[in-house]
Parts: sequence; C-alpha cells; structure tokens
Amino acid sequence: MKGPKTYTLVLDLDETLVHYNEDQNAVLVRPCAEQFLEQMATYYEIVIFTAGTKDYADWALEHLANKAARHYIDFRLYRDHTIQCMEVFIKDLSYLGRDLDRTIIVDNITENFLL
Repeated sequence: MKGPKTYTLVLDLDETLVHYNEDQNAVLVRPCAEQFLEQMATYYEIVIFTAGTKDYADWALEHLANKAARHYIDFRLYRDHTIQCMEVFIKDLSYLGRDLDRTIIVDNITENFLL
C-alpha cells in the first residue's frame, strides 16, 4: 500500500481478538488473530479499544504468539477512556481524534458505542 493509511480499524479485545478463561486464568488467542492483525495493518491504522483495565489488556495482548503482531497495533485505549453507565463501559470515540466517517469498529457489544 502506498501513502498514509486513511482509515482506522478499532478492535475490541475480549471476544474479538482473545478470550479470557477465568477457570484457567488463561488468555486464549482467537484462531488467526495474528494473521488478521498483520493483514489489516496493511490497509488500516489499528487501534485496540477495550473496556478492560490497562494492566489486564496489556497482559492479554502479550499472549499473541507472534510478537510482531503486537507491532501492528498503533494505539491502545483502555477502561479509563470509557464512560461507565450502569454496568456498561461506553467507549468514547472522541479519544481517537479521527474522522469517524473513516473509522470501522469491531466489537461484540453494541451498547459500548452509544455515543
């Protein structure tokens, strides 16, 4: 790809790239997550936006088998970038400072993006 990446891909962490198994205290990386990051980084600026805490999210991302895959992540946003409303952590996309018309979001909880 030539030129700057004009689109931003915002990915949730849990249930999108990884799954946390509480019984085993283990992070399970989704099949082909590393390859997905590598391919998407060719076209998009990659942002991880999780409702998880910074410590947990950074720990979970360390489980990506391909250390280079972590290199494809341009930015990380955490729980402190959300607004808690009852039991939902609403992700405030204004923290991105990006054109939302050029932003793609992948998340398993639609309420996270009420803003």
